[in-house]
Amino acid sequence: MLLWPGQVLARDACLNDPKRAHELRVLDEAQVIDMMDSFQVIALPQRLHRMLDSLVAASPRLRDGPAIHLLAFDDAELNAYAADHGLVILTSALWSEKENLSDDELAAVIAHELAHIEKRDSLIEACANLNRLQQPDLSFEEARDRMALEMFNPYSHIAREARRELHDQEHHADLRGIELLRRVGRNPHAMVSVLAKLHGNGTPSLNLLMGSTHPDVRERLQRAQAAANAGTKPPRAARSQSR
Repeated sequence: MLLWPGQVLARDACLNDPKRAHELRVLDEAQVIDMMDSFQVIALPQRLHRMLDSLVAASPRLRDGPAIHLLAFDDAELNAYAADHGLVILTSALWSEKENLSDDELAAVIAHELAHIEKRDSLIEACANLNRLQQPDLSFEEARDRMALEMFNPYSHIAREARRELHDQEHHADLRGIELLRRVGRNPHAMVSVLAKLHGNGTPSLNLLMGSTHPDVRERLQRAQAAANAGTKPPRAARSQSR
């Protein structure tokens, strides 16, 4: 999105305003409470907490920031969410015997969500919506509701712009997640395989404010595959025994 100087100032003021960050947290927590009314909160396997700790330790920004916690809901649908204030939400389907995800794939899911938190994607998007609507003093909740209506308008240029930026956030989180997997010694190709399992069946990727952020699956897998391959060294050719 091309911003005029005044819009840049308004966006930066929004991103750096502690009151705006708190406002977003209140909205996120309200949605989490709504989810608690629909799904049972359950304990996570301890190995997932260990995965989280190792991935957080691999990122200086996350390591030096506020504590990050895991929350799990009993749900048969594969899904994961992130809230900027330091919450990764997982559904129990992710570690079910039916889905049979590997530990590297589970780590990839967590790494992707941590990448959103690391970059403060929810706050960036919430502030961007104020710019799109050209109403910097609007509350995040009002902006969210107005953008939700725009999303149903096939002719809305600001809806197209919002979707494009949300898709860019998802691609970035995939690639950053791959970097974090490498840093903790896990298989970066697990990001590709788990994306195919989560989104190959049409399951939407979500954020707490804007709903569907699902980019084209084929392009997403291609980008992730290229990133995973980029850091993989080809095996050395065997030395010839002839002299």
